[in-house]
Amino acid sequence: MRYVRHALISLVSLFLILGLPFLMSDYGRNMLEGGTDAVTSASAILDAPSGSYVVLMNREIHTNAENLEKWRKYLTGEDDLVVIFEDVSCSVASSDTGAIDMAESFRSRLPEKQMTVYQENGTLLVSRADNMKFDMIIMSAEFYESVNASTVLNDNVEEIWISGGDV
Repeated sequence: MRYVRHALISLVSLFLILGLPFLMSDYGRNMLEGGTDAVTSASAILDAPSGSYVVLMNREIHTNAENLEKWRKYLTGEDDLVVIFEDVSCSVASSDTGAIDMAESFRSRLPEKQMTVYQENGTLLVSRADNMKFDMIIMSAEFYESVNASTVLNDNVEEIWISGGDV
């Protein structure tokens, strides 16, 4: 009888020390409530900002014409349910707030980690574009014109113009 009482006291003590704090945590509450599924744990879809934007895609990296067309349809809003089996690294200028918002809007509508958004210095961004060291770049039309980014265009750069409110 002493062993049973000792075991019961030990189990209750362990529950109070370890179990109760765990059950009060977010993870423990989710387990008690049945967890989350893909719909309830999905990130919120962000609205696209208004304005005009330019997306530059590197054709040297996106060699599959079918995937490039799917990206174009997705970015222009022609097809929001397109399935693209390709991850993309998107660069934006840290001073171009409209482009950052647009990139985050695109990222929020894609599966997790399919699009990674990197912010960098605007001059460095144009230099990387000029040397074809990019995957995808999003710029606001104003930023595009102010840094004269049209000079980076060549046969290996896909230029896609989009209007923010329409996407």
